[in-house]
Amino acid sequence: MVVSPGSADDAPRVAALYRATFDDRLSTVAGIRYRQTSASPEDKQRFWGAEEDGELIGWAFGGLEPFASVRTTAFASVVVHPDHRRVGVGSALWDAVSAHLDAIGARRIVAYSRADDDSVAFVGGRGFKLESTDTTSAVDPRALPEPPDLPPGVAVIPMAHYADDLAPVFEADKASAADEPGPSDFGGVTFESWRRLIWDWPDCDHDLSVAATSDGVVVGTSFLYSDRETGRAMNAGTGVIRTFRGRGLGLLMKQHSLALAAAAGITKVITQNDETNAPMLAINAKLGYEPLAVGHAWVLERQSEVP
Repeated sequence: MVVSPGSADDAPRVAALYRATFDDRLSTVAGIRYRQTSASPEDKQRFWGAEEDGELIGWAFGGLEPFASVRTTAFASVVVHPDHRRVGVGSALWDAVSAHLDAIGARRIVAYSRADDDSVAFVGGRGFKLESTDTTSAVDPRALPEPPDLPPGVAVIPMAHYADDLAPVFEADKASAADEPGPSDFGGVTFESWRRLIWDWPDCDHDLSVAATSDGVVVGTSFLYSDRETGRAMNAGTGVIRTFRGRGLGLLMKQHSLALAAAAGITKVITQNDETNAPMLAINAKLGYEPLAVGHAWVLERQSEVP
């Protein structure tokens, strides 16, 4: 087994690895390639692959979190094919990621895992502390009824409508994400980083994502990432600005987005939500999402070196 730096050319093999490992993700070649080609030098991201006899059996990456308000906040990811675990592949990949994060001065490192015993033991054994738990669920949008009529003054509009002026969507998304549960820090998000890492992401389906407006002002957003070739999609954030919460806009946006997805041939929509996010979990229950998997968010705190 050999660990070496990864490149964007590895994207097809990485997508195949992810699809063999996870049933609760949207893993497209375009999205995986874009993660590398769109990375800013300031984010100091690096990627590694583990190969055995020419087969890609593991993949890892790490770098500074672009949306964080503190530039020592980082992220890490290690994935190993199910048929090649418990033989040191994950450890070798983590050693590469960990050394890189040390070199770039990372102090708070966020990672995600499935909740199975092996994953929990691997992450916990490397000093990470459990921060939160999330539920992954899925629904077939074709089985849902037509969305209800909208209240007076409210409209739900496909995101593509805002392609020439993204500012209203950005401002609403930024405001609604400020108090999203979980370990992620969105306090440093800028229009440039939001556009690069959300709007311009190849999987972001502007025709199936929607915005909610009240009297013409954007007050909520619901993003849907899709892989139309396989008929799969994934909710990528639904939020309403604080002063408009409690009016059912989150539910309405997801209903309309799912109806658009069904009409576009999507047969499975996946969503992930922090277990403390009761309002969104209630919305998903109303929409018929069924549990698919459980995951954890972890944080590793490293102390600054004292001269």
